[in-house]
Amino acid sequence: MQKKTKVIIAVVVAIVVVLGGFYLYASHAVASHVPGHVYEYTSISGNQKAYMTFAKSGDEVVVTPSKDKALKANGSDSAFQSVYQGEADQGKWNYEAKGSRLTLSKTQDNKVSLWQYNHVLAFGKKIHSSSFSYQIANAGQGVDRKATTFEQIR
Repeated sequence: MQKKTKVIIAVVVAIVVVLGGFYLYASHAVASHVPGHVYEYTSISGNQKAYMTFAKSGDEVVVTPSKDKALKANGSDSAFQSVYQGEADQGKWNYEAKGSRLTLSKTQDNKVSLWQYNHVLAFGKKIHSSSFSYQIANAGQGVDRKATTFEQIR
């Protein structure tokens, strides 16, 4: 084998290893990305926004259409609890970030609704999901195969 061919093979192998390592990291990094941060979510139709402030510790998350409330909740642990309790009449939100999944749950009137974002890649200030499944109390369940992106704003 010629030296040039060996160099080309080595470069290709190095690229595959780097890309594979990046994918492995990004596909299992959501659990370390969300705690203590605020994310903006734009609906699939693009006409609505929601803001999510993830607790610094624990599994609580403030989900609100108000950017101001989401940012206020990120100020301190007591500010988070104040906003979380203030929003409780709209339901209590929790989350689980594990592997390549991010699951949000809303409990309201003793009924639970779930949104599970699948095949999550977390890198930089973005969390990208290729699809999500949902189970909404009294409204049904399904899978939406449209991509979703959450962008960290704080």
